[in-house]
Amino acid sequence: MQKAIAGIDIGGTKIAVALADSEGRMLSHLRFPTQVELGAHRILDNTITAIERMIQESGAKLIAIGVGCGGPMNRQRGVILSPTNLPGWDEFPIVEMLNRRFDVPVSLDNDANAAALGEYECGAGRAFDNLVYITISTGIGGGVILGGEIVHGVGDGTGEIGHITVQPDGVPCACGSRGCLEALCSGTNIARRAKERLSNGEQSSMRTMVTDLSDVTAHTVTDAARDGDALAREIWDDTIRFLAIGINNIIVTLAPEAIILGGGVSTAGEQLLAPLRRQLEARVKIMPLENIRIVQAALGGESGIYGALILARRAAASREA
Repeated sequence: MQKAIAGIDIGGTKIAVALADSEGRMLSHLRFPTQVELGAHRILDNTITAIERMIQESGAKLIAIGVGCGGPMNRQRGVILSPTNLPGWDEFPIVEMLNRRFDVPVSLDNDANAAALGEYECGAGRAFDNLVYITISTGIGGGVILGGEIVHGVGDGTGEIGHITVQPDGVPCACGSRGCLEALCSGTNIARRAKERLSNGEQSSMRTMVTDLSDVTAHTVTDAARDGDALAREIWDDTIRFLAIGINNIIVTLAPEAIILGGGVSTAGEQLLAPLRRQLEARVKIMPLENIRIVQAALGGESGIYGALILARRAAASREA
């Protein structure tokens, strides 16, 4: 009987589940809405049902599961603590519950760490042993890989890139601090800054792109900026400037071989990357920036599920060792 591993990528809006052979080659893949209103137990039940269906259809024997989920979490205990995008997931013992149902090793990690692993082994990071992955989406998170291994740090806190201060005494952040990268450059906060300025009466083509100002998104800003709208370009330029300040801090601290940008905002491609590289060239003076690649994630929205499968493969290998 063929052996298989399962990966689970849990987000606030969607869940991805995949089954792969023991070498990591994907056999099947499924996405479905998280439906946070169902609560943690119902959501996990839906996920378990999806895995069971995949196993039955493949005829394979499951040997390990990898899970990527937003933090905070306690990996050692296998517990998800209280993610802001998953209300009610307080002290949720996901590893114990999956282990009890499937009786296989289960490896849990932060979703950004999982995505970093996915890019490292299967995507834009394959040529590098030292990289930093940054997801710029609803929030901003990151994963740090040095010497081919994820760096977790105290309290699994390494990679909280969204909470680098880029504007001292700036706008409040959901973490309780002020002027964080996430509070200025996440997709949510790019949209917030645009809505605030439009609500104050500033003129922009963005008004004609939506039926209501509440519908303005980061993509609205990038599309309008691409078309030359003055207000959108100013917001976009500020976004890139703050992002460059944060990435400069990462570069001079870790000197990675590559910075890989993922998440919805990164889909702007060279509209983001080209001016970001110019900003970094003006800021990074203490080391040769030409030796550091600034690139877009190659796996897009699939980075996390590939990383979850890698966690599962490593968990299976540890049991066999």
